[in-house]
Amino acid sequence: MVTIFISVGSRYPVNRTMVRACVLRVLSEKGVEDAEVSVSLVGSRKMIELNENLMKHQGVTDVLSFPQMDPEQPDKDFLDAPKGQPEIPRQLGDVVVCFPEAVNEARKLGRMVDDQICFLVEHGLLHLLGFHHE
Repeated sequence: MVTIFISVGSRYPVNRTMVRACVLRVLSEKGVEDAEVSVSLVGSRKMIELNENLMKHQGVTDVLSFPQMDPEQPDKDFLDAPKGQPEIPRQLGDVVVCFPEAVNEARKLGRMVDDQICFLVEHGLLHLLGFHHE
């Protein structure tokens, strides 16, 4: 069973159903049937705070991922991953999306804001699943 927790800043109009469907689709595509994940949509000040204090990067960013467990610790409870993919913890962790950044990016790209939010959620979720870019 997949459990998804969604937290949205009170003033941000977010299609929670679409976010939930995005998470379920990505997990299904990666063969994950039993996991927990949290998705939060925050403002610029909160994202700057998280990015600077936890990631040691300056300024705002569009999405951050915070894995619940470190796959390098073999004593933790991890899911059996499909062959060739990293092991996946049952509690995946948190994906944090900066709503104002998603709005700005959506404008620049000519996308709907909810589509951009889902793009960012998918990106963050893939990081939680162990897929990283250079």
